[in-house]
Amino acid sequence: MYSTLPFETLIMGKEPSPANRWYPLSISTYKSAFNKLNMSFENSRALKSNLAYSLQYLEFLEKELSELKISDVIYVMLVKTYVITAMSVLEGLFSNIVKSNGWWKMDDKVELVTFQSNDKIFEGKRCIIKSEIYEKVEKYPCQMTLDELITRLDNHHDALQVNHLVYPALRRLKEFRNRIHLQKNEFETDHDYNAFDYRVKQEMGSILYEILTSPMVTDYPQYFEFLKTNETASGNG
Repeated sequence: MYSTLPFETLIMGKEPSPANRWYPLSISTYKSAFNKLNMSFENSRALKSNLAYSLQYLEFLEKELSELKISDVIYVMLVKTYVITAMSVLEGLFSNIVKSNGWWKMDDKVELVTFQSNDKIFEGKRCIIKSEIYEKVEKYPCQMTLDELITRLDNHHDALQVNHLVYPALRRLKEFRNRIHLQKNEFETDHDYNAFDYRVKQEMGSILYEILTSPMVTDYPQYFEFLKTNETASGNG
């Protein structure tokens, strides 16, 4: 099912015919793998397409990481991209699952205006007082963070039917995704090179494989076999 052709078949000027060139599973194949996705929601078709594009990209990243001899820094940056893409896939899936089960966060108020007082001295500190006025409305869905989505599923283990230890691990890995913001560093050595390594990639890939092959997500777990290497891989980058 998966192409075993080497990465070198992609080198410009040396590429063979299309039939002898490495290529990930087709977009249509990956789309068909997400057959448990609830397609009744708005933009569900766009979500399925984006999931398929991301899976092709992850398959390409696995190919790069396994076959290319690259510098430590480039390896780290590829792992960073891998984690960010994988977490985006899970966020999309989780959104659909949470909506399908009626667990989405709702609100029944809309902010109309905010009033702010002049500075006041309170206990020797300069303070302000803010007052907010809301209108009561019919309940409507509001934005949910990835952390909130993980918590919802952690409270309903039957939704994915995966090992419950996946959820605390996802909370840790979620912080790596936030490193897309290059300026969010807490101290001088808090940089990407010290954050991303082989173990992070292996854990992310293993969790992604477990979730994507869940019977609550797909009837075609074989389409995600390229991720299985993360369950048994050893070594370091």
